[in-house]
Amino acid sequence: MEKLLRKYYLSSFYVITFLFSIFLLTLHFIFRAAGNYSVSFTQLSPALAVVAVSLILKDKMIIKDIRNHFRVDRTVMKWLILAIAVPAMCIIVSSFILSYYEVGFVSWEGDALFYIRNIVAMLIGCAAEEIGWRGFLLPNLQKKYTPFTSSVIVGILWGVWHLNFTGGLFGFVLYTITIIEMSILMSWLYNKTAGNLVLMTVWHFTFNATSHMFLWDRFTLQLFAIESIVFGILCLFLFVAERNSSFFKSSAGSIQV
Repeated sequence: MEKLLRKYYLSSFYVITFLFSIFLLTLHFIFRAAGNYSVSFTQLSPALAVVAVSLILKDKMIIKDIRNHFRVDRTVMKWLILAIAVPAMCIIVSSFILSYYEVGFVSWEGDALFYIRNIVAMLIGCAAEEIGWRGFLLPNLQKKYTPFTSSVIVGILWGVWHLNFTGGLFGFVLYTITIIEMSILMSWLYNKTAGNLVLMTVWHFTFNATSHMFLWDRFTLQLFAIESIVFGILCLFLFVAERNSSFFKSSAGSIQV
């Protein structure tokens, strides 16, 4: 098992993530009320997969290195507004476009305890995902590929893992494209901040929270098409502004400070 895992290091992580996801999905049939509070047990699977890989390989440094990237320092303060503003702006713009096409706004309502439980659940879930996707998978891919290429690979795997068929097969494709685009933007920020996972969690949480606030019960094929365009435009701006930077052309593994 250990030899096989070492040989197929990253693919094994992804398979283990899916196995944990299948197991954790069954908990939603047992604790049905959990979904009312944005509790997604499957979001824990990337973090659990990292722990499993670390235990099988007897490599404590995997966990230690990821823990060290959850840090609050000047870098966080410098980039915090961007990590909140970009995903929030994309969701709000998508919401306005939906309203323009007469897809009515649906308010996400509840009492104070409802919102507190949702916020806690989303924070835990987003942090757990980031431990796997950008705490483990992305930096390991960047040892071989450029940050841009690595971000695309992470985006594909991340998007497919969701298995979001809300809008059918075409909806799945559009949703995955959006996730790839968001992965590119997040990976750029990841490299700008020496791999700060606090900012990655903040970005992920902001995306989920604003989606609840502005897109509640509006997850349609039309939404996925709009989001893919909105995030795609930002990726295009990023390419124009950074096309000669190390993000697109550096040797594998470089992280900007």
